[in-house]
Amino acid sequence: MPSIINRYLIREIGLTLLATVLVLLAIILSHRLAGYLNKAASGLLARDSIFLLLSLQLVEVLIVLIPVAFLLSIMLTLGRLYRDHEMVALAACGQGPLSVYHAVFLLAVPVALLTAGLSLFVVPATMEWQFEVLNRARKEAEISMFTPGTFREVLDGQYVVYIGALEDRELRDVFIQSREPNGELSITTGERGRQESNAQGIRYIVLKNGYRYRGLPGRSDYDLLSFEQATVRVDTRSPTETWRHRETVPTQKLLGSREPLHVAELQMRLNSPIQVVLIALWAPLLARATPREGRYGRVVAAMLIYTIHFNLVGVGESWLSHGVVDARLGLWWVHGIFLLFGLGLWFYHQAGIHILRRFPRFLRRSRVS
Repeated sequence: MPSIINRYLIREIGLTLLATVLVLLAIILSHRLAGYLNKAASGLLARDSIFLLLSLQLVEVLIVLIPVAFLLSIMLTLGRLYRDHEMVALAACGQGPLSVYHAVFLLAVPVALLTAGLSLFVVPATMEWQFEVLNRARKEAEISMFTPGTFREVLDGQYVVYIGALEDRELRDVFIQSREPNGELSITTGERGRQESNAQGIRYIVLKNGYRYRGLPGRSDYDLLSFEQATVRVDTRSPTETWRHRETVPTQKLLGSREPLHVAELQMRLNSPIQVVLIALWAPLLARATPREGRYGRVVAAMLIYTIHFNLVGVGESWLSHGVVDARLGLWWVHGIFLLFGLGLWFYHQAGIHILRRFPRFLRRSRVS
């Protein structure tokens, strides 16, 4: 059963952690919502799937946010306790740095286990579902991209498309204007048509029983061509793929795989839980401050250290994916660096406390002499 002091510290850090996660989650999801709305307005995504995609990305975003939110919660909470002299009062009651560590690790262990469960088991399933929803949303957008009776610009005005009616996924009275690289203007019309896309997601309109006019504006020598069926490309680039197939592979399959991409994916799934434990090691030491010292300077320093850790993990993941680093080394060298950093901070503070304890004895001896 945790003591009263431990419960107090766990409650303060936990509430700050919850508030920080909610704030960061709102910021990131609002940014992604704006991106999805932009794609929906461009006809690349069905509007009905936006909030479902955001819900599926909630767990994926949580994995990234929990370590940084845990770091901020420790720095802000302990910084406030040092500023308000509460840590001095706890030390006077016999609750020293080890008591703070006890409370922090009592919170860090369940947070790390929760993060590991989400990363290893929940995220792969939601990523597979997210891919299916995204694929379906793009297919639905192919039908809903053009509104009957209105002109629609595609790719910054490179194409202008008009359809008179839409009946059972079939386009009627289609008009397409496109500008060629040499300055020529091409106008294609058709009585009926349908939308198609290839494996890369590039969009086409297949027209039947129509005409094509092509020439330079201002001149009268236009080429006229009649056709029974023609294919017009209305998209020159494929939609950006926002998922990677390896993220959908179950963790059980990753455990026995020797493929560099699978090894890198397994290491990345373990990264966030390990980060939480390492942060619990060095963050309380970095949060120590004198009563009148500002706490935000140490928060900035902590975020700088976390940024270095995050970037080193990215570099290590790239090396591991390309086979530059051996799978047995993996990302453990990055975690080892910050484990040594935490131990170094611990020994540094312990040496400082030992010197301060011996300093009054030295003064008494000097006065006697």
